[in-house]
Amino acid sequence: LKITEYAEQLLSGLDGLDWPSGTLTSQEQWIGKSKGASLKFTINDVEGLSLADDEKLLEVFTTRADTLFGVTFVTIAPEHPLLSKLADEGKLDEDTLKYVEVSTAKGDLERTKDQGSSSS
Repeated sequence: LKITEYAEQLLSGLDGLDWPSGTLTSQEQWIGKSKGASLKFTINDVEGLSLADDEKLLEVFTTRADTLFGVTFVTIAPEHPLLSKLADEGKLDEDTLKYVEVSTAKGDLERTKDQGSSSS
């Protein structure tokens, strides 16, 4: 379920509702529309890995463009096609492969719940 694809429609549907302000705020936060910028990072060559030109750009979204000059790494979601390619080429260690396997078996809500935990 991608609530963000319908964020504008959902938010406009809240207009005119006779709900307590706290409930409206909760709904707005749950919908989670974010304003920010999309940008593309160039992936440096990985020894022994052949990437097409379109695979060398990793698009990310941020609501904090002011922090971009301090970026030292970008995390790739377990479902990202680049991660599959890295796995197929033997570029991932066993711990990473295990994490990908466990993460992709979880649903969105379960993964979101895990964000605050230190366990893997």
